[in-house]
Amino acid sequence: MGLASFSDPLLFWIGPEESEPSCEDLVADDQYTGEPEPIARTTFTTLRSIQPGETVCGECSCGEGACSLPRMVAANSLSSCEQIPEATNTPFNPPPSWGGDCISPGTVPSSQVGSIWIGPVVESYCKPRVREVPPIPEGPSQVAVVCVGGVAPVFCPGPTELCMLSQQEAHVPPGWRYCAVAQVRGVLDCHPPAPPGEPPLFSERFLFYQRDLSDPRNCDPCGCASDGLNRCEARVSAYADRARSDSALIGTADLARGEEDACLHFESGPALGSLSAEWVAREDPHCTPFGGEPRPRTVCCLPEPEE
Repeated sequence: MGLASFSDPLLFWIGPEESEPSCEDLVADDQYTGEPEPIARTTFTTLRSIQPGETVCGECSCGEGACSLPRMVAANSLSSCEQIPEATNTPFNPPPSWGGDCISPGTVPSSQVGSIWIGPVVESYCKPRVREVPPIPEGPSQVAVVCVGGVAPVFCPGPTELCMLSQQEAHVPPGWRYCAVAQVRGVLDCHPPAPPGEPPLFSERFLFYQRDLSDPRNCDPCGCASDGLNRCEARVSAYADRARSDSALIGTADLARGEEDACLHFESGPALGSLSAEWVAREDPHCTPFGGEPRPRTVCCLPEPEE
């Protein structure tokens, strides 16, 4: 049929749910015996429509993002903070969820402190959440019964659109027609209508949804879009003693969101006994949720026979 990402032509019945047929009911009279013969014994899938105002997907929301102080600090025996074999690195990490108060994991002697490496400010982004998925609506809807049934060779010489239309007009029971269903979810284009006098094309488009709307693939996944206006700027101070005495301050480093780590350099290494930190500016990430919309299956059909 010439449409990418679509199935081979299938037999469709489209109508109200209360009148839904079975693929086993799809029969046509054999041209030789006159007896009804099955056309399609296998159900490919069943689809349904969604009425205006129906809610079938869970509502998307976003958890709070947050700025966090550096999680890793280390004393380096060299003045360059380089991670090379000749250097001795002594971890001096703050506790998880450090709030900036004075911490003292121990004391690093001056012989092992030529520089102090301070990790970056950490920004945790908003995480998408899905609120409770609503129950499948019980109201009236159109359904599409999709059956595996090709062109019967006794009716037509080959599986062309024109041959299918001929079979559809003469041998397929009323209410049934040949259509193709998109193999991917989303709104896709069908063929444009065929020009007058040309063979018909799969040009009539319908949008249907999987019958089991509880499958998460039937809804656009939730996501969070950051407004990008947050600020995470902190100042970390290092002290030679374990009590954060003003006279024992040996250096400070300013770190900001989007920037890398920092390195404090010393000509003659002091001891390292404690750390503290404060926020210079803290505006936690703010996000807007997106997604949570039902994802349709595009169906392209041959035109119905003209009366």
